[in-house]
Amino acid sequence: MNNTNLKTRKLTFLGVMLSLTIVFVALTVIPTTSASMALLIFLPTIITSIIYGPKTGALMGALSGTVTLLRALFYPASPLDYLFLNPLVSILPRIFIGIVPYYVNILFKKIIKSKTVSLLIAGASGALTNTGLVILMLYIIYSDRVVAISTEFGIGTTFAAFAVFLVTTSALIESTVAGIGTSAVVSVYDKVR
Repeated sequence: MNNTNLKTRKLTFLGVMLSLTIVFVALTVIPTTSASMALLIFLPTIITSIIYGPKTGALMGALSGTVTLLRALFYPASPLDYLFLNPLVSILPRIFIGIVPYYVNILFKKIIKSKTVSLLIAGASGALTNTGLVILMLYIIYSDRVVAISTEFGIGTTFAAFAVFLVTTSALIESTVAGIGTSAVVSVYDKVR
């Protein structure tokens, strides 16, 4: 396959992944689909990272972070959404979602020698990267505001309580869904390709 066809295939793939990200983010505006779509928002970035590498994954992560920032700007659903207007919270962590899974997949392919298991772990690592870096950025930049908001909603009176709440309620589910989704989609993609 010549270079032009490879570039066209890659650009088309990025377009599809960005479109899926936009749809998943847009559906979080609807209260009844918010939680289920939030699980899928960064799956396209993780998949892009594994299939096309860390540079393209980082680009896809930046694009998905920008979509998240725009959603927070135009359709805030909670008081925490306003904190995502800062690109250090909304975009920077998402860039790493496009980098970490690629290297985790490579590492575990060498250690475990099982494509399925390495894809599961890589997908989970992408979701955990997002949660960890978002919590870190919120702590560095907005810890007092986060504590005030979480106290208001009965989550806790410390930033640690807020972080534990996020990890126990969403991070574990997101990482499981990301691992299974990544493994399934990349395996099918490889067979088709």
